[in-house]
Amino acid sequence: MQLFCPTCQLAAAAAQRCPRCGGLLLLPHETGEWRSPRSRAFPLQPPQPPVALQVAFGVVLTIGLYAGLHQVVIGLLASIESGVDDGWFNDWGEKSGTDPGLRLVAVVFGALIAAAGRVSGFTIGSLVGGISGVVFLAASWFTRGTADFWDYCQGALLVGGGGLAGMLATRVWGAIPTVEMPVVERNRLSSSFLALPKERPSQRPTAWLRIVLGAAVMVVAVATADTLRTGAQKYSGGLLKVSSVGQAQFLTWQIAVVGILGGGALAGASTGAGIRHGGITGVLGAAGVLALTAWEGESFRPVKYWLSQLQLGGVGPNDPAALVATTLWLVVLGVLGGWLGNMLFQPLAPPHMRQRLRSSWD
Repeated sequence: MQLFCPTCQLAAAAAQRCPRCGGLLLLPHETGEWRSPRSRAFPLQPPQPPVALQVAFGVVLTIGLYAGLHQVVIGLLASIESGVDDGWFNDWGEKSGTDPGLRLVAVVFGALIAAAGRVSGFTIGSLVGGISGVVFLAASWFTRGTADFWDYCQGALLVGGGGLAGMLATRVWGAIPTVEMPVVERNRLSSSFLALPKERPSQRPTAWLRIVLGAAVMVVAVATADTLRTGAQKYSGGLLKVSSVGQAQFLTWQIAVVGILGGGALAGASTGAGIRHGGITGVLGAAGVLALTAWEGESFRPVKYWLSQLQLGGVGPNDPAALVATTLWLVVLGVLGGWLGNMLFQPLAPPHMRQRLRSSWD
């Protein structure tokens, strides 16, 4: 009878030990529950965050993207028609359908991100569209004091668009298949009882190089956000123009936020532990930003805008409240970026399995 070595993936006959590694040979139906010491360091199923957290993150992305696109459209119109006022912008956005169109684009993007790596993509996308529609309706009531018929009708459009985007996300970024297979009960006289070790809870290793690179990206993004904004306005030929100092500060803060999310995504991509990698990256990035702030003697423009939104604009850069607010800002965005990078770029196989496949293809 041929026996099987689960470590070397080798079959041998008339032997009890593997001729290559010396390990104990098992029957074919007993190898399903065997996991070599190297493979036990990598869980079969990477952890996934709750569905509610993904939906909430999709809603936050939707609202943030809509706010950014709305500001871009206003800036483009201001560069084309410099003599019109904000009332004309609002009437133009409502009457032409551009504002609802921007909301739909934002919902599609948020639903794509929220439903990535999940099976029930339509449900998650619909939830993102429905909650975002409620937020937009509440914003209309808050800003204008009323809501028209189109404000109520666009909720159904956002739910449908989010559901279709969620279905597309499950097609492009499908859920991780379950690789654990049921094993036939072993015979009591089987020698595998002497060799199979007890499974111990393990976690994926920490990729410190990715964390250091992600933290560097965060620090550079915060330090150069204002320079990037002014350079883009200078060389855009008048297409990118801001109408106030507050709008310029908001755009600078948005550039920094994108860079911080990118650093967290770089650290958490294809690691199987994006939240942990993003959190550590956020802590190191915050330490770097605070160190540069102490070196320069003043806070960077994105940090100043963030502190002003928290009613901390008058405190010094070394004040404990400012230090805590800056650190929490980078850590929270780092965690979100790490989770996003892990969901978009999930690990397909641990390193030892990829090496085995490459050697077998030679």
